[in-house]
Formats: sequence, C-alpha cells, structure tokens
Amino acid sequence: MKKLLLALTAVVLFASSAVAGERIVEVVNADEVFQRGYIQVIGESEAGQSRYRAKRAAEVVAQRRMLEIFQGLRLSGKTTVRDGMLSSDRIRTTVKGTLRGAVPCGESFDRTEGYARVCLRLNLHGNDSVYGAFDEIIRKEPEALNIRNIPAFKPETLPAIIAPVVEDKKEEVAAKVETPVKEEAPAKVAEKVEAPVQTTETASQKIQEAVATPVDGIIVDVRDFDFKPALVNRILTDKNEVLFDPSKVLNQVLIERGCGGYTTDLQKARALLESWGSKSPMVLKGKTVQNVTDAVVSVDDAATVFAYDQKYNLLAQARVVFVLK
Repeated sequence: MKKLLLALTAVVLFASSAVAGERIVEVVNADEVFQRGYIQVIGESEAGQSRYRAKRAAEVVAQRRMLEIFQGLRLSGKTTVRDGMLSSDRIRTTVKGTLRGAVPCGESFDRTEGYARVCLRLNLHGNDSVYGAFDEIIRKEPEALNIRNIPAFKPETLPAIIAPVVEDKKEEVAAKVETPVKEEAPAKVAEKVEAPVQTTETASQKIQEAVATPVDGIIVDVRDFDFKPALVNRILTDKNEVLFDPSKVLNQVLIERGCGGYTTDLQKARALLESWGSKSPMVLKGKTVQNVTDAVVSVDDAATVFAYDQKYNLLAQARVVFVLK
C-alpha cells in the first residue's frame, strides 16, 4: 500500500510539472504527432540512484525513445526517416542535428525509490524544429526522399480564363468601332462563351465567378483512403501531375507549417485554417491516394485551385489541411 501511494505521488508530481497543469503524456503515434505538431516521450531511470544520476539516466532513455519514434516518421511515400538515414549521409547528419533541438517538458524524482522520469519534446515546426532542419532537403532534393519526379500541373485552358478576356475584347472593338455605344456588345458575348468549371463545393460555377470570391485555403478530404501524414505530402491530379508540394511553399512558411495541417474533422480543419488567417476555404474531395502520402484530386478541381492560387497565392502560404479518417 505504501509503495502504491508513493507511485501515485510521483505521478502527481510529474504531472504537475507540465505547462498550465496539463498531465504529461507521450505523443508517439505518427498521425497524432503530425496533428499535434510534436513528438513527446518520457524516459524513466532505474531505481536506487541519486537525483543527478537518475535524471541523467532518464534523459538517456528519453533520447533513445525520441530517436526511435523520429526514425519511424514518414519522409514521403513509403520512405521513413530510418530509410533516408540508410541511403543518404545528409539525412543521417540532419537527423543527429535535429535531435539536439529536443527540449525538456517536465521531470520528477522519487526520493524514496530513487528513480527519475524526464519528458522530452521535439517540435515539427518553428525554430530548432524538424522542418527547420529538413527544409533544404525536402524542398530541393526529392531524390533523397525517393519521390518520383513528375511534372507540375499546368491547366491548358486556365490562362485564357484568368486573363481579362472581356477587357481585351473591348480594346479590340474600340480599335475598329468609333462609337462608344457598340463597345458594350462584344463584352456581353465574351461573358456568354466562358466555359463552366466544376468544383467540389460550388458545382457548375464559372471560373471567373469563382475567383471573384476570395478562397484563401484548401481542405483535402481523404477520409475514404489510407492516407498518412509525412514530412512531404503532395496533392496530385488524376493525370499524375503535381498541384502542391514543398517547392510551392515559401521557405519560412514551410518551417512554420510544413506541408499543411492534419485533422480528422472538417470543422477542426476550418478552425486550423482560420488560425492561419484563412476565412473562406474550399473543400476538395480526394479521388484516391498514391503511395499513402499523395492525395489525388480531379483535374477540374486542380484547375480551380490553380486559378485561386494565381489570384490569392494560397499554396505559397501552405494553407492546406488534410482531413484523415
């Protein structure tokens, strides 16, 4: 009974060291790591040691545990950090440097039993983070991550749709017709010939009408598929072209947000985007998934996203959230 009370006391003391009184728990499941934005592990020493020795031993256990979880994270596709370390000296060096960014998140020492517990956290985003260390690699060295090099998406009809077609035709008419009354007719004709583009949320809208309303975020619903978060997640078209990947994201934004956010609920996805300044996101329904980390959408949806991006620059800001099952 006495040992039980001592154990409970140690747990309470350890829990009380957490920020804002939250109970410290491990965050080691890959999906949860990407959703929360950090790895969190707890190391425990053997009993019968001094406070200093017990703490150092617990730190070593926590560091070993941290490396184990970090190595299991996906870089991209079916390639893990461990796979990358085996095939790339640069990745192996980067991993060692990244682990030095792990920070303490709580500790306790049981004076009676002589053992310590130490919590370590490694952030995915921000200063001294995983994305901060891997930034150059995931942006510029796809071969190191075993990512297939496929062409970027460029819609065939989009330039003609986005360009100020009406204004151009007005200028042409103005050059041929001197009376201002007749200048209005060609503009009306131009509006009628614009081809409608299907989108996921707002079906059968014309692209010009769509981009007139700011869409400053993308939610990709992949709950029907076995999609896995990774350091590199991409959005592809069903014609095997890249719509979104780390190369589209601004350097500092990539460090702060990675390849977007992850959640299991549409409302949470909207809330996350709102915290990033997005007020009116659109939802894309994934058609399938490739290599578990690449979400595939229709060409029509991709064309619409491309149009929004041309006008509102949302991909460079990584305002993308994947909704997982």
